[in-house]
Amino acid sequence: MSSTTAPSVPAPVPAPLDPPVPVLAAPMAGGPSTPELAAAVIRAGGGAFLAGGMRSAAQVREQVDGLRALLATPEEAGRFGVNLFVPDAVNTAVAASARGGAARIARAQAVASYRERLAPLAADLGAELPSVLTVTPDPDAERAAFEDMLAAAEEQSWPAVSFTFGLPAPDVFARLAAAGIPAGVTVTSPAEAMAAVASGARFLVVQGPKAGGHRATLDPQARPGITDLRTLVFAVRHALGPAAVPLVAAGGITDGAQVRPLLEAGAVAVAAGTAFLLTPEAGTSAAHRTALRQASAGVAFAHPDDGAASTALTRAYTGRWARGLVTPFMDEHHDAPAAYPEVNGLTGPLRRAAAEDGDLEHVHLWAGTGAHRVEEVGAAQVLASLAPRAEP
Repeated sequence: MSSTTAPSVPAPVPAPLDPPVPVLAAPMAGGPSTPELAAAVIRAGGGAFLAGGMRSAAQVREQVDGLRALLATPEEAGRFGVNLFVPDAVNTAVAASARGGAARIARAQAVASYRERLAPLAADLGAELPSVLTVTPDPDAERAAFEDMLAAAEEQSWPAVSFTFGLPAPDVFARLAAAGIPAGVTVTSPAEAMAAVASGARFLVVQGPKAGGHRATLDPQARPGITDLRTLVFAVRHALGPAAVPLVAAGGITDGAQVRPLLEAGAVAVAAGTAFLLTPEAGTSAAHRTALRQASAGVAFAHPDDGAASTALTRAYTGRWARGLVTPFMDEHHDAPAAYPEVNGLTGPLRRAAAEDGDLEHVHLWAGTGAHRVEEVGAAQVLASLAPRAEP
């Protein structure tokens, strides 16, 4: 890369990626993303993506209807999208070898072994672990659920769709384009970006290593990269060349001074998730809020030298790499199998029981590296703090 100026972004940029304030509320599955949070950010001048992951199509329809009811103008109603998980059954980035009988047997054995390791903790917490068969996904059911989501997008005319956890087939992008719905993909490397655009992605969310929650590698078996976000955005922009599409930069953004360099590197907007977790509009759980308050106060989940949030990547809770505040459970199960959603299903009862008891050692506390800077203020105030500005 010899140039220091990123190529211009081709028009048009999908409306959810082009708000007056170039900041989007990132989708946070499992509860934090709500219509109220999205609406507050949009009304304050930003954009937002609802989280379709871990929800049924009927539940997502209800979320979309709820969000639209909270928005006052057609312009505001055009500034949201819906993020969908890509199950393995429709993920073109899953290697053929990973779908074979031997691979499936080995995976089931690894999940069964993990279940045995979790049994003593389950007994201590009074939780009942599901069987391996119960948590093993049915490919036909995955395909049917994904089809239901696409039908909901068409019928409700979502302004945009973003995919995470994989790369759908080109006909999915063509189908949404025919319905007037721009579809994008969350990527973590230039190679993933090129594959997504070749399949028909109209925009990309470029996720850096400091992001809280799940890393969005297209291949669920891949170890996420460590290239810093600004360098990654610049590398993706130049790797795409003439095929460039609008980019959104995501991962560890908690301050407006971080935004301008990302826009200069080639992003049209940034997405923030952790920064919104303590807002009253977010659906963040009580346990998660308690942990974030402790991290921001420096009384727990913090490095002793500088008070920064102590976070790490783990597969212990879900079977997919995700960044969260460091817990003893993460340390104990650092070698959890790469098996999502099976591991997520196994640990679900444990996490729920721990959360009910206020036990922060065994719940997942997704957060980016800037979790110690999260403030307990309204979403509009958070958005204002993220508006791009020069370094002080």
